[in-house]
Amino acid sequence: MKYFTHIDTPIGKILAVKKQNILYELFFPENNRPITPDALWKEDKIRFLKETREISDYFSGQLKEFSNICLPEGTDFQQKIWKALLDIPYGSVISYQEIAEAAGSPQAARAAGNALNKNPLPIIIPCHRVIGKNGNLRGFGGGLPVKQYLLEHEQKFL
Repeated sequence: MKYFTHIDTPIGKILAVKKQNILYELFFPENNRPITPDALWKEDKIRFLKETREISDYFSGQLKEFSNICLPEGTDFQQKIWKALLDIPYGSVISYQEIAEAAGSPQAARAAGNALNKNPLPIIIPCHRVIGKNGNLRGFGGGLPVKQYLLEHEQKFL
């Protein structure tokens, strides 16, 4: 069974999904409109109290690191990339090349980008902290304006 709730944030309502009691996915709003949950999912705000509090604390600048993160299901390579993302300090950025190197695959910058694209827990597993090696912002599931907002937000609360 999957459960969901909407979490109000400065970037819009994020849809949080749990499979049993494990946070499974976060979805950004599309065009400032909340994502509609699957009809088979059950709404349960109580099940998400910790995540709602931590996401709210993140956006208020009080939380720099999320607790008890379970890596999502994925390939071995995706899991290495996602684990490496957790080591990027709050307010910092690194390049796709650097994240590939941190995951032990220095020649796999493009594959690292693909793994970031599959990250089901953006913000919590901070894929927004990865940028192009020339310093330009590159793809992000929530859109580049959201990525820019998250990076500026973290700089503000360093």
